[in-house]
Amino acid sequence: MDKRSGPHDRFERLGSKLAQLESLLTMVGGEGIGHFRQQEAEQQAYFLGLCTRLAGECRDLCESLQLAEQDSEAEPQRPHMLLN
Repeated sequence: MDKRSGPHDRFERLGSKLAQLESLLTMVGGEGIGHFRQQEAEQQAYFLGLCTRLAGECRDLCESLQLAEQDSEAEPQRPHMLLN
């Protein structure tokens, strides 16, 4: 992950990853499970591995956002100076 990206960028990336994961899992939910079970074991493993990787990326982004929040709370608040 790019350490220079701000919390807003990471939050947007998290939302995108969660949408991807939800879409993948929705595909196998309901009637899609029959199609999933008809796939070869290698394809099923690849699909589930992709879901696992996306979930891991979401976890990493959540941790990164949490650390950024903790860092911002730990920094002393500096008064804003107005330039004339």
